[in-house]
Amino acid sequence: MLKVKSVSDLAFKALDSLTEGEDELWVAHIVFDGQARRTSGIQKIMKNDCGNSYDSVQRTLKRLVSKNIVYRVIQGIYAPNLKLVLGKMIEILEAEQEGENAAGG
Repeated sequence: MLKVKSVSDLAFKALDSLTEGEDELWVAHIVFDGQARRTSGIQKIMKNDCGNSYDSVQRTLKRLVSKNIVYRVIQGIYAPNLKLVLGKMIEILEAEQEGENAAGG
């Protein structure tokens, strides 16, 4: 396991462990990072950065909502599930600390 260097690094690790595949990871990252909240903004970023179709991004958002990684606040607007990700961040940090303690420092 890689050592956590920052809160941002820890958050990215948490999202990586909660998502399946790069599309889910990057769409979740866009929502959590605040780059876009609206479906259209998320779709535009994913189209420009990854070449994903609008339909593909829509399906990815639906999967993230079904996994409770992001919330659909109202139609077309998404928000991060901070409680889920913070819990995962704590879990990762504790595992790293236990690994360090077991290794003797």
